[in-house]
Amino acid sequence: MRTPRRPIAWPNDARVAILPTIVLETWPENELGKPGSAQASFRHDFPSGSLFNTDIALITDRLYGERCGAYRVLDVLDEFGVKTSWFLNGAGVEAFPGLAKEILAAGHELASENWRHEYVTRQTDDVQRAELERTVKAFESKVGVRPVGYISSGERPNHYTLPLIAELGYRYYMGTINEDLPYTLRTEKGDLVMFGYGIWMTDHQMASSARKNPRDVLQWWKDQFDQLYEEGGKGRPGLMTMGLHPFIIGRPFRAKVLREFFAYATSKPKVWFARGDQAADHYLTNYRDAYVEEWPSFYGTGKARPKEKELARAGA
Repeated sequence: MRTPRRPIAWPNDARVAILPTIVLETWPENELGKPGSAQASFRHDFPSGSLFNTDIALITDRLYGERCGAYRVLDVLDEFGVKTSWFLNGAGVEAFPGLAKEILAAGHELASENWRHEYVTRQTDDVQRAELERTVKAFESKVGVRPVGYISSGERPNHYTLPLIAELGYRYYMGTINEDLPYTLRTEKGDLVMFGYGIWMTDHQMASSARKNPRDVLQWWKDQFDQLYEEGGKGRPGLMTMGLHPFIIGRPFRAKVLREFFAYATSKPKVWFARGDQAADHYLTNYRDAYVEEWPSFYGTGKARPKEKELARAGA
């Protein structure tokens, strides 16, 4: 089977590792549901002539995750014995420490976004640092853990994000989409494991303006799994990530298809449902220097990745 890099092995000879990525977001109150907001919406702009400019329906749609959806997702995960990673904003941990502790008590990892779901592409370096340091402190003070996994709002880091999270002790980044398998990103502040985020597999496909039928997305999940599982049987174990948001997937009619996917995937042998910290530690222990890129790594198409020639000379 053709592959541009050496295969990696997962624990217990697993043919595929699955990282269901649960993102429980907290949005900026001064922007969500406002005209011209940069935050995604499932609704059209306000009707012409509106005197009240706060979209209460949109705001309450997002609140569903904290109030109902997260608990249903926890139940589904428990049903199939799946342990995974939940990414929370610092403001969310501060506002809902009980929910964060319940997630931890169920055996899941607590990872982070930034302070609120705000785009760092619109922030100065000083603001980005201050908000991430505030986030880390909230995790430590409210739930007693320091996050080691990070995902950017909108999967959009900027030039400063990756070195910053490495400096603050994060070990992995969930959000790249340029590789099937994890790789090491070497920054001047330390190494990070880069995991490909399942942007094409997210439940936003069910709730955005596209409004795909949940059963269509279930078939996508199964097709992704089946292809990777088959490749894993031919000596190339794969990685599948799924972006899941409790305000979306936690709705009953969508949770049903999540249950069906987990029932399908857990029925197969040699499948590793992993937390991000577990997968990152496995990769760093066994493959830290096997496939390395240097930051910045957004170097354009048609160009060799940084250090590729050096690694080739070294026989990597």
